[in-house]
Amino acid sequence: MHIYPITLLLLALMVIIPDLYIYQRFMHNRTNRSTAILHGILSTYFIVASLAIMLNMNRIYNPETSYRLLRFITILGCVYIPKLIFCNFDLVFFLTKKRWRKIQYAGYIVAGLTFFTMLHGVVYERFNFKKGVYNIELEDLPPAFEGYKIVQFSDMHLGSFTYSQERLKPLMDSINAQHPDLIVFTGDMVNNFASECNQWAEVFDRLNDSIPKLAILGNHDYSVYFDWENEDLKSMNKIALRQKIRDFGFKLLLNKPETIYRGNDSIVMIGLENWGRRPETRHADLEKAMQGTEGFATKILLSHDPTYWKDSICDRTDIDLTLSGHTHAAQLGISIGSFKVSPAKLLFDYWDGLYIEDGKYILVSRGIGCVGIPARLGMSPEYSLITLTKKKQ
Repeated sequence: MHIYPITLLLLALMVIIPDLYIYQRFMHNRTNRSTAILHGILSTYFIVASLAIMLNMNRIYNPETSYRLLRFITILGCVYIPKLIFCNFDLVFFLTKKRWRKIQYAGYIVAGLTFFTMLHGVVYERFNFKKGVYNIELEDLPPAFEGYKIVQFSDMHLGSFTYSQERLKPLMDSINAQHPDLIVFTGDMVNNFASECNQWAEVFDRLNDSIPKLAILGNHDYSVYFDWENEDLKSMNKIALRQKIRDFGFKLLLNKPETIYRGNDSIVMIGLENWGRRPETRHADLEKAMQGTEGFATKILLSHDPTYWKDSICDRTDIDLTLSGHTHAAQLGISIGSFKVSPAKLLFDYWDGLYIEDGKYILVSRGIGCVGIPARLGMSPEYSLITLTKKKQ
């Protein structure tokens, strides 16, 4: 089992050095022995537990173990990120020969605010499901589809919601309350394992059975972020996951189109497998997916990763609207009205909301679930309500 140097460096910077600094500055010869021993025990626990996780990463075979890992990482972050912030403020205070006591006070305040902000993101905001409303005008929309409503949601990552089924039922009820004509899911149902879908049927069963549902796969749905013992286990996991998605009531589109009828008119939904920056997640075949779609005036593409939209879809096809996910809006940022800023902007040209280029649209969902730390700060989970209208001349 490999221990990556960068991980050891992060462990030293985030845990070992801050604890040594706090001991030397505030405990050595200043507090009673029992307090210092307790601090040492807690510090040792986090160091040993972190090393144990690093040595046993490939033994995480089920959602429960993965959930315990995420819970530990969350606790580690909530404890040590504020501690690291305070240590930096206090170090400045110490280096200025204690001339500016306000710097140390500011450290207490900023560290405290950081702790409560992170706690808010873990306990509340990641369950604060919101609705984005979008009216999209298409030039060639068939008359029967005027006012047609599509609900898009993405990136469930069910393993990050282990034991939280009850808290997601209101999300499904909210989707039903929009009375959509179509529901689409744009990838990443799980983090790694098909077993993450266990115990979730009751939640997805809350979606109205009479509403057609389409789904595609995301990069996490290809079982590539786990070092499988052999290819047979990996293949079985992928097959089982696809069946679970179908059992949830979705028709899975794997590089294929699906015709949607309304009255005497029709549009086509095109389901594309993941583009993927990593070869093992790259299964998209746009040419195959678009076979038989030539006669449709309105084409809507489901494509998990928005990275390739500008060059490979917008500029090269007659697809009117692309629905994507993947970015999570980095699960971190500021969103006030139309103003949005997030680290996701550094990685993606299109990362949250609706964009238009040359008369073509892409709508990127920030998703429902979480990857990494199960928290959202300033970028609440969101589904999209899309209403199609004919563009006025």
